[in-house]
Amino acid sequence: MKTPSRRLGALLCVAVVGVLLAAGLLVAVAAGTVAVLGYAAVVGLLLGVAVVRGRHLLSPPPLPAGRTCTCCTATQHDPVRIL
Repeated sequence: MKTPSRRLGALLCVAVVGVLLAAGLLVAVAAGTVAVLGYAAVVGLLLGVAVVRGRHLLSPPPLPAGRTCTCCTATQHDPVRIL
């Protein structure tokens, strides 16, 4: 699986934040200050969850259990051969 481009992800994040900001301005004009504070809290929570999930998706996968190193495919339980 090809890893997603970080540049494309950053552009998508900027676009999403722009749309959320525009929606926040509409809420401010239509409903007032209290509604904007509630909207900002919900949007902040959702953006926080998105950042955590994005970091999790972009982090390298964990190494499989039982491996002693990454240079070979042997495990610590394989028999030893003396040459």
